[in-house]
Amino acid sequence: MSTKRAPAQKLNFTQASLDSLSLPAPGQRATYHDTKVNGLQLRVTANGTKSFYVFQRVNGKPERVRVGRHPYPIMSIDQARKEAKAIIHQIAEGESPAAAKRVEDAAKQTLAEAVVEYLAEKKRRDGLPLKQRTHDDYMAMIKPSRLTAAGKRTRGGTLATLADKPIHAITADDIKAVHKANLLRGERQAIFAMQTLRAVLRWHNVKIENDPLNPATHEKDRIILPETRPSDGEPVEALLDNLGGFWRALQGMPQSPATDYLQFLLLSGCRAGEPRTITMADVNLQAGRITLRDTKNRRDHVLRLSTQALAIAERAAEGMAGADRLFPVSIVDVNKAAHELVRLTGLAFTPKMARSVFASIAAELVTASTLKFLMNHKQVSDIAGTHYIKKQQDQLRAGWQMVADHIEAQADAKVVPIRGVAS
Repeated sequence: MSTKRAPAQKLNFTQASLDSLSLPAPGQRATYHDTKVNGLQLRVTANGTKSFYVFQRVNGKPERVRVGRHPYPIMSIDQARKEAKAIIHQIAEGESPAAAKRVEDAAKQTLAEAVVEYLAEKKRRDGLPLKQRTHDDYMAMIKPSRLTAAGKRTRGGTLATLADKPIHAITADDIKAVHKANLLRGERQAIFAMQTLRAVLRWHNVKIENDPLNPATHEKDRIILPETRPSDGEPVEALLDNLGGFWRALQGMPQSPATDYLQFLLLSGCRAGEPRTITMADVNLQAGRITLRDTKNRRDHVLRLSTQALAIAERAAEGMAGADRLFPVSIVDVNKAAHELVRLTGLAFTPKMARSVFASIAAELVTASTLKFLMNHKQVSDIAGTHYIKKQQDQLRAGWQMVADHIEAQADAKVVPIRGVAS
């Protein structure tokens, strides 16, 4: 329920006059104007709270500035009048006290507060809010360390040591120290932390002298960060040239959720993390399709499974139901399987490369528009592809099937290897 205002009254503010004020009716708020300092107000609520304010116009716009609570010793009438005169003088000079306070608050904003604001207001290039995974990853970086029930202190997030520091007080040395410490955790974690810090500071327009994350800083004083981590062209080409042996090695490994996962990546063209999000509610084995929910472009993506991918899905789905994940496998297990593949084949490989291998094969076997659908690529500027071209299920399934058949044929040495280009 909104608070109604009782009629305003003029009053010579004295301790006796303010003490004798009656309280307004419930749901109302009374306003009294000081007869000695024009613009000074006392506002009284129904529960007896009394607060001094200055009410003036700043550049023609009304502005109410809180001076402080009454009574003495919190703020005396003389103190209120002195503060009010200073604020009124500031307003007379054309300055906005409220705006000045916002600037002051911004100067005190900590990195943790800046990250929260960034996540709440930052939009992607397509105008959509950031995904929940991004939110969770960023918040984990500023999470402080804590003591467990056993008395052991956990390791905080990769940006935890800066979380409580005002963003405008962060120095180049602070950033370098955090990066150096994070490198002990691993290069990927260190890079991701610096990419996140750079994005947040840029969004808040924070300027840092000799900023090690600024490309304009001298190279000796700069932290070099890759803009992206795409699959390198040469390893992908090597995989394509030796795809048959690689596929035989993968199928020859002891069957596990991790090996099923890697085979499914190569056969589907999914992004590396997407199969781990599949639940049985989105699996239709009878129809031979799986729905990936809320993908990178914020659309659901339907996979029309090849016979080979369907066989993997059927094996993985045994005993699963409802909210169970089709591939209940951890990143650690996937990476262990990938490392074993590297050992067996001598080929450089990461799960992320599987998508490039799939795209390189499919580019030689299907039309460009079909490839776009298979890869779940969305181009806002492509009017025809977005609105007019509708691929039939059979066409798409045939595309996935051709890629799977080619991989198996490579393993059987029945075709000449495709020299693809990493996408």
